[in-house]
Amino acid sequence: MGNAGTKQEAVILKIMGTGISMNILDSSFTMLWGNPIFYELTGYTAEEFAASFVDFKQYFKNLNEDFQKLHKVFTKAWEQGKSYATTDIRFPIKNGTKIWVRISGTITNQEYGVIVNFSYTNIDDIIQQQTELCQITNERSDNFEWMMAEYTGNVYISDMDTYELLYVNRSACEVLQALPEQVIGRKCYEVIQGRTTPCPFCTNAKLKKDETYEWEFFNPNLNRTFMIKNRLLNWKGHRSRIELSHDMYSPEYKLAKKDQEREAILKTIPAGMVRIDAKDCNTVLWHNGIFLDMIGYTEDQFVNELHNTCSYLHPDDQIRTIRLVNELKKTGDNVVFEARSYNRKREERLWTVTLCYISGEDSWDGIPSYYSLGLDITDERKKIEHLTHKAEKDDLTDVYNREGIETQIKDYLNQHSDQDCALLMIDADNFKYINDNYGHMTGDLVLREMADGMKKWMSQEDIVGRIGGDEFIVFMKAITDPEATKQKAIDLLTMFRNLFRHDKKPVNVSCSIGIAYYPKDGNNFEELYGHADKALYHAKLYGKNNFAVYTDAMLSETVGNVYPSMRTEIDSKGKCSADTDKIVEKIFQHLYRTYDFEESMQGVLEILEEHFGVSRTYIIKCTKDSEYADNTYEWCNKGVCSKTALLQRIPIREIYENDEFRNNDYIFFNRDENIIPFESMDQLFKEDAHSTLLCSFRKDKECKGFIGYDECFGKRKWTADEIAVLTKISHIIDVFQENFRTRSSMNTQK
Repeated sequence: MGNAGTKQEAVILKIMGTGISMNILDSSFTMLWGNPIFYELTGYTAEEFAASFVDFKQYFKNLNEDFQKLHKVFTKAWEQGKSYATTDIRFPIKNGTKIWVRISGTITNQEYGVIVNFSYTNIDDIIQQQTELCQITNERSDNFEWMMAEYTGNVYISDMDTYELLYVNRSACEVLQALPEQVIGRKCYEVIQGRTTPCPFCTNAKLKKDETYEWEFFNPNLNRTFMIKNRLLNWKGHRSRIELSHDMYSPEYKLAKKDQEREAILKTIPAGMVRIDAKDCNTVLWHNGIFLDMIGYTEDQFVNELHNTCSYLHPDDQIRTIRLVNELKKTGDNVVFEARSYNRKREERLWTVTLCYISGEDSWDGIPSYYSLGLDITDERKKIEHLTHKAEKDDLTDVYNREGIETQIKDYLNQHSDQDCALLMIDADNFKYINDNYGHMTGDLVLREMADGMKKWMSQEDIVGRIGGDEFIVFMKAITDPEATKQKAIDLLTMFRNLFRHDKKPVNVSCSIGIAYYPKDGNNFEELYGHADKALYHAKLYGKNNFAVYTDAMLSETVGNVYPSMRTEIDSKGKCSADTDKIVEKIFQHLYRTYDFEESMQGVLEILEEHFGVSRTYIIKCTKDSEYADNTYEWCNKGVCSKTALLQRIPIREIYENDEFRNNDYIFFNRDENIIPFESMDQLFKEDAHSTLLCSFRKDKECKGFIGYDECFGKRKWTADEIAVLTKISHIIDVFQENFRTRSSMNTQK
């Protein structure tokens, strides 16, 4: 690659904001090249890294386990004929620490060996959040074990599939006259009942989710009668049964002691508890301190402002609670549900609520009431939703990623195995041509528009995902007519062809589609995926820009051939056009030979219009306090109105302090005037601008202004070549403007 191509590629990779390295797929991942963001990630300069490490084996010398994992994943992928792989590992940093990164890479066989192009995504925050959630779960599990250990009755937990005892508390060990290690792992029917086979009266089959099964039983092995409560439980990954029991003929003082211990256990439960009058289902008769903390009221505030009522609940959930209480009066059961509440700041919170009804006859004071236990799960739910979204969605297109869509499809097939479905494998035709000729930014735009188009054309029930490069999957649920699926494929092909048809510089986009039907073409995801992929290959083989439905005959067509991957690497060399240097040189000479900056700028703006065909070009300069910016120079094509007066006192700080703007080297481009990322940019799109490109110029790394280019006659894609050249020109103009300003100041002083 020439120097121009290398510089252009560096600009594009910097705009991406992603660390990238090129390595040989050998035993040590020999290092060939890395972009600046990769070296920033390591903490080393390129020179320091090259002087210290020749390969990843050296770099990962203190994290050998992670190096071996990385090497195994990509070596195995290459051996299996795959061109793409990804894995999460710890990554060493110069200061001696380490972070978690997701490494994705494409594998190609080139003339000097097998090459892996790695890209690096920092997932340290996600891993930390997962660790915190695990700690919360473990802490709750520890509290649960402590409560069971202190419970004076007997507690057993057994695996419902193997009957093995998983836990026994101290009281149970005393009854069994054995130590925990002597019984855990053995069959429950053997230890408790003295049998060699499962008990014929076993209650496993009678247990239901969120329900308690109570029964009385005489144990001849222990010669005691027990009152027993059983419930389903997920115990450390085991589908289990928890059993609480006590000897109903124990002395009364033991029962009193048990009540005291139950009260003590209640105090340790981190949940809000209330007793509510069942006559009006609104008056709070008793509550604990945690309940007040959850709603954000003091005791006096609760009495004086809420008047000891349930008005902290969302009105809809309060009505639902009353309905549930009326049902509990009839059944005597308890119920668990989710409800919305409001704290004193009127912030909505989400609770998990348990209700239990006590009649007046069974109540100590004769008042029929229901007891409610609530846990605030708002923060946990948000964390789970955030992590789930991060883990399942593709960052570029916001559709499901490979793992996310595979999980969604497998879950659906497991739950709806009796329904007919269809899997569409979609691959862009000649996508590498788009990247090579229009640049990576345009390639990314094409992928986003494809994904948006599929989401609009498919029903809300269907699933859309990106599985790598330019390849997508659409899964259609509960289809009734295969012909409708074919028509949907035709609609998608038409939509792809028209994505950019009305742009000023159209990009020709077409796709090929392979279709496989469930269950006709496969009984699981893997079979459907493989057959849809073969149909896709068939569509590619016979002309592209069409679809093919899988048939068994396709198998014979590919026997003995190497089956190619349809996944296309998102890659752009960003080759500059042949006259790029001439444009830059022409503008440089024009400014160099002119002593009147304002006059020379009109000539520069005309040159830009001549070569790039923009409708309007202008210079926006920041004020001294960097809070606002004003239009100082402008050139307009015929039929285009000036907006010099409009572009005054633009609140600019929001724009140049934006992280995405900074990561793109202070370059902003917008294809559609209907999508404006900042309110302060609204002025830029008033009147007639459909698409805009802003290139900044800076001093001491601080943004001092922009050169803007407007397209007023339709949407426009700003190619990587155009952005690179116009950015360079912006810097040249800034240098000459500073030079002219200095000259003017010196002449004034004279």
